[in-house]
Amino acid sequence: MSDGEEVTGKKEKAKLQRNPDGEAVAQFRDQDFDFGGKKKQMMGSEGQIIMLDDDDAEAAATPPKQFKASISGTQQKTGKWFMAMLDNEYTVFEFKIAIGDKKWNIGKRFSDFDKLDNRLNDKFGLPPVGLPPKQWFGLEDAELIQMRHKVLLAYIQDCLKRPVLIHSRDLQDFVEMPEEVVKMVSGGGGT
Repeated sequence: MSDGEEVTGKKEKAKLQRNPDGEAVAQFRDQDFDFGGKKKQMMGSEGQIIMLDDDDAEAAATPPKQFKASISGTQQKTGKWFMAMLDNEYTVFEFKIAIGDKKWNIGKRFSDFDKLDNRLNDKFGLPPVGLPPKQWFGLEDAELIQMRHKVLLAYIQDCLKRPVLIHSRDLQDFVEMPEEVVKMVSGGGGT
């Protein structure tokens, strides 16, 4: 593919994601709205699970389950870079994610967030909170790592508040959502 064809392909793709006024248009797939054929619960605008047909007064008095994410630490690791010839130190940002009594931990590199952000923007046109700018130097600076960790936490929290993103397999895989939680948020039951 020549450079001209690649640029033309990108322009055509960008046109598909914009309305005639140039505004972003959300890109949805049918499976993003497939809740397993069960209509007992839905995701609220803040990422909480709302029970729709529960007549039990005790259940109605229980606050809805909501995703929560928190910082749990960082790790410095060494990997290979530039055709696997050079050692490269990188940071793994660790987070604790919970909904109700279900809790799990994830660890992600900044590049993982960047890939997710690109996929979500391509599919939905709904950019969550922005990512910090990419940097090539000074990545071992503790202050920079702490600032990035806070921004990445805000990014995860924003994603977990958006029902259309919670139902996206991309986000579910990224946050390593346990299958029982996937079933719970998609209306498949569970606690």
